[in-house]
Order: sequence, then C-alpha cells, then structure tokens
Amino acid sequence: MADTLLIRLAVAGAGFRDWLLIDEAGGARTPVREGEPEAGVVAGALRIVVIVPGTEVLLSEARVPGRNRQRVLRAIPYALEEQLSSDVESLHFAPGPVQDDDTYPVAVVDRARMDAWAELLAEHHIVANQCLPEMLALPLTEDGWSLMVQGSEVLARSGPYAGFASDRETFPALVALFVSRNEAPAHARLFGDGNLDIDGMYLDAVDPELQSLEVLGRGYVQGPTLDLLQGDYSRREEWGRILRPWKATAALLLAGLLLAGVSTGINYYRLSKQQAQLASEIETVYLETFPKARRIVNPRAQMEQKLKELQRQAGGGGQTAFLALLADVGRILRSKKGVQIQGVTYRDGRLDLQLLADNVQVLDQLKQALVGEGKLRAEIQSATTQKDGKVNSRVRVEGGRA
Repeated sequence: MADTLLIRLAVAGAGFRDWLLIDEAGGARTPVREGEPEAGVVAGALRIVVIVPGTEVLLSEARVPGRNRQRVLRAIPYALEEQLSSDVESLHFAPGPVQDDDTYPVAVVDRARMDAWAELLAEHHIVANQCLPEMLALPLTEDGWSLMVQGSEVLARSGPYAGFASDRETFPALVALFVSRNEAPAHARLFGDGNLDIDGMYLDAVDPELQSLEVLGRGYVQGPTLDLLQGDYSRREEWGRILRPWKATAALLLAGLLLAGVSTGINYYRLSKQQAQLASEIETVYLETFPKARRIVNPRAQMEQKLKELQRQAGGGGQTAFLALLADVGRILRSKKGVQIQGVTYRDGRLDLQLLADNVQVLDQLKQALVGEGKLRAEIQSATTQKDGKVNSRVRVEGGRA
C-alpha cells in the first residue's frame, strides 16, 4: 500500500530538514531521515505533505460576516491589517473553515517565503498535496495545549487552528502573558523527548521515545489542519499557470479535430449512399437472374447459394466449364431485350434455360446470337405461345465442338 510522505523544511530557507513515510494511522513506515527525500520515495508516495517551520507562519483569526467565499478572501487581509507589521500585499493569507461566530482561522505567510518553498520543491520535482505549519501538525489536546521542544524552539498548539512557535528563552514570558489574560490552560501535553519547566502549568510527558517528525505524523493524521496551498498557490492555480501558454495550441488542435470529425462524417455519409446504391444494383441483378425469387434478404449470399446449387446439379461437369458457359450465355442475354429468365439448370455440360420471350422473332434472334460467335450451340427444345402473345420456351445451350 502506498504511504504518505511527510517532508519538513528547515528554517530561513535552508532547504530540507527531514522526511518520513507514514501509514494511514500515522505510524512510521521508515526511520526519520535527514535532508531531501530520494526520487524513488517521492514517486512511490500516495500523498506528499510538506510541513513548514512554525516560526515562519502566523496563526490568527478574522471575523468576516457572511459566507460568500470570494468576499471573505478579499476581506480577510484588511481585517487583519492592524495586527501585521508588513504590507498585506506582500503576504499570503490561507483561511480555514468558518466558525460559529463568523470568524475564520487564518494562516499568514510572507509571499517571498512561499515562493522560495515552491521553487525548492519544483527544483526537486516534488508536487505537494498539502502544506501546513508545524504547530498544526501537533496532536490536538482537548482542554489543554500541545507542546514540543525542538532544540532551541518550542511549538505550541492551543486549539484546532491556533498555535504559535517561539524560541525556548521567550516561551515562559509568552505563557505568562496568556496566563494574565486567562487564556492559558492549567495543563498541557509535552510530546517527544524534550523537557520544559513552566510555572503555573502542569506538563504531562507523552511519547518521549518518538522523534519530533514522528509526533507530527501522528498529529497530522488526527487533524484538523490548515492547508497553505490556497489562492495563488493552489494546485488548480499552478496547473493554470502551466497550461496557460498552451491554450492557443490546444484551441488549434481542437479545431483540427473538429474539422477531421466533420470530414469523416461527410465521407461516411457518401460511402453509405454508395453502399446502398450497390446493394440495390445487386438486388436488381439477382431478380433478373432468378425472377421467381420472392424473399430477398442478402442478394449476394443468395446468388452464391444458387450458383452452388447449379454446380451440384452439373454432375460430372467441371466448375471451370460451367462458369465459362454461364459467362458467355449471360453476356448475350444481357444484350437482348424482350427476354426474361424463368429458370436455369446445368447438367453434363449443358445449360437449360427456361425463358419468356416477347414473341417468336425475339426468341429466334436470341438463338442466332447464341450460335453466331461459333463458341456455343443452342437448340430451342420447346416453345409455347401464351394468350398475351409472349412465348414460353426451353432452350438448351452447350459449348461448341472444336
């Protein structure tokens, strides 16, 4: 099963700090390794989550009435403007889900830092599915804080979307400030193998055997968290920037495909008409050859079947002789008007034709035409004049003697 790849970036744009593969429950699938992940690990990961230094991200909240997403995104920077020392135009704002009192948790990052992280990942062909601040990857503590010491830094998660990062020396003063505002809990969970001593707060050591990135892996799976890949840094916007130069080419390609489709449709229609015309001509020839036929389903197949029947009736006659005789007789019959074929039999090298002629003269002309080239011998074996003047006759034709 493919795993989630956690990549933690170093402070001050110093590249990759460490990485770890975790399973669906947040358990470590590999040891924590320093530096950038290997290309094979990146390619095999189901998801890639980038964790950025907590000291580079400010977590705050903004109250914006209404639920119109676009209006909220435009209003948040100016709702927080007084809390920020930098120009809002130089900052990236990533809001979380709206809370009950119309407040939005917001992560604020310098755009230059976001650009540097994006460039670093692109250089190593890493496409992140999520990007989140360190403190929001700590496991959430109900009615308390979650803390973790990393060398000279302390991470604190004070709520689902709240937290901060501080150096170790300043942290006690920050806690005292929260206590003075009655915003600090009575207890906190301290994760990892670090140690910390805070007046007025009971600390419960949790998972001291785990490394810091292993702790963050468990906290990430538990959630909730806040994704920094929004707005200009969202996956959709990234694909838009990549595909924008190709829009004209795509339009030309689409136009070409449409023209090809129209041309194919026209050709299909023309060939269908030709096929229908050929089918009609085949049916006409079949009816002229076998006028007693009443049910026509597949004239070509039926013609072949009739010819096979004539071959079986031929007995000792060879197929070549039969076809040659049939071709000669058929050519002459097609050239004569006023004669209809009522039936055909072939046996012992002789072709017996049951014919209906308009009159005796037409029948006699047909006989003369059959023997005129010297290749055939023809004999009128019977001729009966009907009431309408037409002559029902039986003519035997065979190849001429050398």
